[in-house]
Amino acid sequence: MDTIDNLDIDHLISLFDASTLSEFELTSSRYTVKLKREVHGEGRTVAPIAAPQTTKRVEPPKQEGPATEVITSPIVGTFYLTPAPDAPPYVTVGTKVHENGVLCTIEAMKLMNQLEAEYACEVVEILAKPEQMVEFGQPLFKVKRI
Repeated sequence: MDTIDNLDIDHLISLFDASTLSEFELTSSRYTVKLKREVHGEGRTVAPIAAPQTTKRVEPPKQEGPATEVITSPIVGTFYLTPAPDAPPYVTVGTKVHENGVLCTIEAMKLMNQLEAEYACEVVEILAKPEQMVEFGQPLFKVKRI
């Protein structure tokens, strides 16, 4: 029997597409998948869409010295500092980020997940390389609370 973490996302989408459900959400320890159909007049529906998810870090930040903290990756995926290839980065060293401000995007199973700051902070160092795979718990940013 497959576990939630071993499900094939394409198979999950095809099952949803064949169903009469208008919304579906599946959460595991590693990811959340939300599928939702758009309804257009008189009950007609269009193909399902996978909604981008906003992921917040669950574990408390790791302390690194008295003034800085490390923000880690909540999932396995590809790390992006920009929302699109031609867009400016969300943050650079020295950027002050407000609470719930976006730090980066992590792509997992073709879903784009935005990592938000849980508190106001200033980026001291970017520890991950853009467009590279990151692991669960891998340090991404060194920050100072403000």
